[in-house]
Amino acid sequence: MGGIDWTGLLKGMGLLALSVSGGLALGKAIIALSLPERLLGSLLPRLRRLRIPAQALFALGVSLGSSRAGSALVAEAYGQGILSEREALFGTLLQSFPGYLKRWLVSFPVAAALAGTAGAIYSAAVLARSFCRFLLFLFLLRGRGATENEESVRGTEGRRGREFSFLGTLARTLPAAWAFYALAYLATPALQEFIEARGASFPLLSAAGWTVAAASFAHVNAALGVAGGALASGSLTTAQAVLALLTGNMLAVLSRVLRQDIAFWIGIFPGRMVRSLFVWNLVTLVATMAATVCLAAVPVLWGW
Repeated sequence: MGGIDWTGLLKGMGLLALSVSGGLALGKAIIALSLPERLLGSLLPRLRRLRIPAQALFALGVSLGSSRAGSALVAEAYGQGILSEREALFGTLLQSFPGYLKRWLVSFPVAAALAGTAGAIYSAAVLARSFCRFLLFLFLLRGRGATENEESVRGTEGRRGREFSFLGTLARTLPAAWAFYALAYLATPALQEFIEARGASFPLLSAAGWTVAAASFAHVNAALGVAGGALASGSLTTAQAVLALLTGNMLAVLSRVLRQDIAFWIGIFPGRMVRSLFVWNLVTLVATMAATVCLAAVPVLWGW
């Protein structure tokens, strides 16, 4: 236990509390002021034909600044009964792409500088993967329109959501969010060690490749820096470096989803919605990440 970074754990839990409380407060204020309806009023007839709720669209704009703030806006609209469960589910999952796109504009040049062509290919692949998930969630958000049953559910959920005050919501959800965050945080080092120990069973990655993949747990720039050094020394080819970076990203992202996204959703959504978000997020992430890793493995198999 002596190797645990308790300062980092407490800092992370404090930031989680700030993001949950700040996001909820922002979401309540936006819904109370009816900003989506006021700012998008002229577009509402067209949005209804496209079956895109104004609140979900407004949240996408908010998520350019903070995906968590966008998710909190959706959560508040869901709690007030403005959005159905399906709309809130896929409206929340949409929020990750706009924020990532903004970060990608900065991270792409860094990736190319640190790992050359391999870094550029890796960064483009991760963006394409995120965009594919965005298109899927947008399609599912539109769906076939709300049914009469969905409309009745909205009214029930809205009445239930208004029973809790802002402080009551925090008191009800923050302990569970903290517990989940701490569990995932403490389990991550053991998960990393297990993956490194079992890495030899995946023969397409050499020892240098697994070093790159393991560095992803620290930070993506650390992995890119290690990849750049391995490329310069000839320990990895470009294709091997791309495969190592995507493999490390897949493993590190799964850990981050448990430690950050799920812990945050626990703080702003009821349990049934959190379970749905977890399943949809995990399944689509695993599918798209596995697809990119498999594609990246093809050039390695061909000896490029």
